[in-house]
Amino acid sequence: MARALTAFFACASALLSAQSVDTWPESTPEQQGVDSAELSQLLQYIREERNAIDSLVVIRHGQLILETYYHGYTRDQPHILNSVTKSFVSALTGIAIHDGFIASDRSKISEWFPGTPAIEVQHLLSMTSGIDWPQTASVNASRDMDRSPNWVQFILARPMAATPGTTSNYSNGDAHLLSAILNRATGEDVLEFATRRLFQPLGIPKPKWDRDPQGVNIGSAAIYMTPRDMVRLGQLYLKEGAWEGKQIVSVEWVRKSLERHTGIVISKGIADYGYFWWLYPKLGMFEAWGGAGQRIAIFRDLDLVVAMTANFSDDAPVSSFSHEVYRRIVNAAKSRSSLPENRAAMAELQVARAAEPLPPRTRGPWPWLIAAGGMVLAGSAWLLWRNLTVRGNRV
Repeated sequence: MARALTAFFACASALLSAQSVDTWPESTPEQQGVDSAELSQLLQYIREERNAIDSLVVIRHGQLILETYYHGYTRDQPHILNSVTKSFVSALTGIAIHDGFIASDRSKISEWFPGTPAIEVQHLLSMTSGIDWPQTASVNASRDMDRSPNWVQFILARPMAATPGTTSNYSNGDAHLLSAILNRATGEDVLEFATRRLFQPLGIPKPKWDRDPQGVNIGSAAIYMTPRDMVRLGQLYLKEGAWEGKQIVSVEWVRKSLERHTGIVISKGIADYGYFWWLYPKLGMFEAWGGAGQRIAIFRDLDLVVAMTANFSDDAPVSSFSHEVYRRIVNAAKSRSSLPENRAAMAELQVARAAEPLPPRTRGPWPWLIAAGGMVLAGSAWLLWRNLTVRGNRV
């Protein structure tokens, strides 16, 4: 009976694919110190909101304790990650530095693109290149790049708006330029390099990753991945770059990536930013965020990782909806060790998960370049998160 309950709560059987080779260890919430009753209330909240969330996966102590899908999505169906892609590019940059393809994050991009300004790799990672890059709903250089025949040339031809390293500005151009540098520095297709040095070691099947007209994988967006694979990156960074006893990304690079290098200006606020990671130190959280609601959240103090995919028409690095989801998950984490099994609560969670899923919606291609720029319109939602405190026993 206990084994059957464990299997149920780790994975909704109706959503499993016979072809899946995923091997996430599975557990009941209580075995990992999480209250099933609060998780069932979370799922009820999601249903009552009838929001555009497509998936939610929660990992505690390295164990999968909650997984649910909506709108026709399933466990094995890849989802576009939008700007979460940037956090994967950050990891690949650290690996390329470790492997000696790039000397350091202080290397100048003129090493690969002669005649360019004194922009360093670190400036691209922290969105402080100084390249003029408006990225709003009305004026969007990303949209213009998307229509150009050569994306890298388009980026390098943009005027300089500031001295590199002095001003932050959210830029898809910075991220895509870094992908082009990885291509030139390693002498290898970026997807192939990523597969060999990151995806395969983590057990992630080679994903779809869209390319620019010259065949360079898009550094700012357009990786497609399942939520179960998304949380692998979160777990990797939670454990400071280690995976199953092997150091995939150096400890030094993970720490540098998750420390504040700048603040990104959004409407009515400034968000702390590392190397393509959003930082919330007061909450003990780091987040890889992508437009339309793609998220990987790391709660280091709780040994907890959350992944969400969605299709919100309006979204910010942390929205009021994601704030509430995170708050409820954090409050559910009652203990570092196991809790007594609660059959009544587990039954409630079973009912919540077995409820008819939100109906499939008509999906159109998400304009990921525009979505990333639209974040500046949602600053008030971010400030709500910034000023709220997460209640509960954060052990």
